[in-house]
Amino acid sequence: MELTHPLLVIAIAILVWWLSTGLVLAMVHGSERGGWRVGPIMVWMTLVGACGIALLLEGSASPTPLGSYTGFLGALLVWAWHEVAFLTGVLTGKREDGQPGLTGFARFRAAWRAMRDHELAILVTGIGLWLLLAESENRFGLAAFGLLWGMRISAKLLIFLGAPHAVSELMPRRIAHLKRHFNTARLTPVFPLLLAVAGGLLIVLVMGAIRSSQDHSTVGHILLATFMALAIIEHLVLVVPVSDTALWRWAVPRGRTAPPRQTMQGDATPLTLSNKAARADHRLGMNEL
Repeated sequence: MELTHPLLVIAIAILVWWLSTGLVLAMVHGSERGGWRVGPIMVWMTLVGACGIALLLEGSASPTPLGSYTGFLGALLVWAWHEVAFLTGVLTGKREDGQPGLTGFARFRAAWRAMRDHELAILVTGIGLWLLLAESENRFGLAAFGLLWGMRISAKLLIFLGAPHAVSELMPRRIAHLKRHFNTARLTPVFPLLLAVAGGLLIVLVMGAIRSSQDHSTVGHILLATFMALAIIEHLVLVVPVSDTALWRWAVPRGRTAPPRQTMQGDATPLTLSNKAARADHRLGMNEL
């Protein structure tokens, strides 16, 4: 089967999504068990991120199917650095005692301050990658990073505004304080709009793959379309009573039990934040998660 075969491209994208999410969760939960220290983990992840940048540069110079795969993998490695830094609590934001009853802009400002450093780090990375890759022959690695960033923002907004089933047992303890900023009391009316925008972009990517006359473009569009479809599924999982825990059971300690399901609005009710939220950071889910 050739590297350009649509089924192979889709299978590779799904496998990479599942495996990369699990490996990040395994590292994070391993550090919480005391087996791995956060410092050495971040040293290794910095090397991984550097390799990701090298792969992005290599892929961007090669308008071939392999170049698209290389750039795509590079983007995921750079993204993984940010996810591990966030989920281990190394790079989040200002940690403050919760103020019960915050609403409106005050609640948004508190949530922003709690994750500000991480968000700014991604912004700086995105700008740097744009300056490096914007004029290259193969920009699908850059596009992959942009897609991960955009869908992460969408998922975070969904959980902040209202996602009734964003509760899972996979939430790393070091960022459990962020739970106060998420709302599981109701489904936000913004959800259909977020879904429509994501669905529209998915159609654009699929049509791009169909109409493409170059192999590297076909592969790149299919990789992006597959990740977009996975991101849409992850959005749906946040609002319907379906658990995704079994997919990454191998990546978390045995014996961890799911917290009681409660509702949460602002800072009012303590509740363990979903790893779906955590992986919303990660993706893809790579989740915030």
